[in-house]
Amino acid sequence: MLTMTLTDPRHIAQAPVSSGTMLSTIGKTIGADTVTGSGSFEEMMLRALDDVSGQQQSAEQLIQTAITDPDSVDIHDITIAQAKASMSLNITKTVLNRLVQGWKDIINTR
Repeated sequence: MLTMTLTDPRHIAQAPVSSGTMLSTIGKTIGADTVTGSGSFEEMMLRALDDVSGQQQSAEQLIQTAITDPDSVDIHDITIAQAKASMSLNITKTVLNRLVQGWKDIINTR
């Protein structure tokens, strides 16, 4: 499952940033060290892809369980699991397509 925290108190600046403030000081103030120290972009994308794959496998497992033992699984759970897996896959495709398009734009502007 892919989770994202949108409002982490460490990401909010505690004091106004003056024009002469060093970048490292700003990073410590807004918590950028925590964000950048969490791993590379590649690792983050691979974890996200693993989560998408896990959601799809979970939906497939529910379908197989419904076929073999229909009373143990609610049809609504299957529908929700399939919708989550589909949405995750669509979001992942969109992110990857935009990354590729951004990379092409960078290459073409040289």
